[in-house]
Amino acid sequence: MSNDAREKARQIAAKQARNNPTKSNRRLLQLGVLAVVLVAVIIVGFVFINGQKQDIPKAGPVPASANEYGGIVITKDGIVKNASKQDQRDADKLGTSDTSITPSASGSATPETLPLGIEKAEEAKKNGKPVHVVIFQDFNCHHCRDFEQANYEIIKKLVEDGSITVEYRNMIILDRGSPTQYSARTANAAYAVANQVSADKYLEFQKELFERQGGGDLNNQQIADIAAKYGANISSDLNDNKWRPLVNVVNEESLKNGVHGTPAIYADGEQFPGPKSEDFPKWVQGKIDAKKQQ
Repeated sequence: MSNDAREKARQIAAKQARNNPTKSNRRLLQLGVLAVVLVAVIIVGFVFINGQKQDIPKAGPVPASANEYGGIVITKDGIVKNASKQDQRDADKLGTSDTSITPSASGSATPETLPLGIEKAEEAKKNGKPVHVVIFQDFNCHHCRDFEQANYEIIKKLVEDGSITVEYRNMIILDRGSPTQYSARTANAAYAVANQVSADKYLEFQKELFERQGGGDLNNQQIADIAAKYGANISSDLNDNKWRPLVNVVNEESLKNGVHGTPAIYADGEQFPGPKSEDFPKWVQGKIDAKKQQ
């Protein structure tokens, strides 16, 4: 074969190689496409996460559905509205309790701080009101879900017959490990829903939020869709983080006054010793019965 012929054959082979990538070249191309996709996913995730972690002002309004401690109070007459003595709460102006409770013999030997807005036991016994149950919870807390599922029906019944009032204070302890700020977003949603619906519908909304645990953190639209099932339009409040300043205040004020884990349940100034959620009905009924004898 002449030199010219060999050169022509080499050029033809090179052209065919360019037009028909080898297996190795195809693999490199596939890896390149995968890298581009991964970068896109990371960017979308970054945008989503940072969209949930907007800067939240230290001060903000108290919704009609909450008292000044951030509690949503439910009585036999419905959700208590406009009960707060303050129009706004500020994270730089947290309250400090000057009362304390003495744990039962099975608990710690050290007196513990009684959270703000909860009467001492000796005072509550004489106030002539239904037993005041206060539940500190976190919508991302598995133990809170277990308590809700075990006691939803009995709490609803006791509220309806006037034996107790129940107050929910939603904390965000688990947001320390949540890039989506799920606890805070659902706590914000709870105020928005309680502003718009009946007590029954609010309790059903809360129940469903707990039931949704384990399926991944819901985004704002999914939370709004759940709220819509119970008659509340909360998309604006969610996306504007309207009640998030109060959510932060509730969390920090609760931590400051002795609530370091959820669920933490109090009834007329005494803390439910737990740990079994199914023991709550008997315990709270004891408080109800004792009060009737006063």
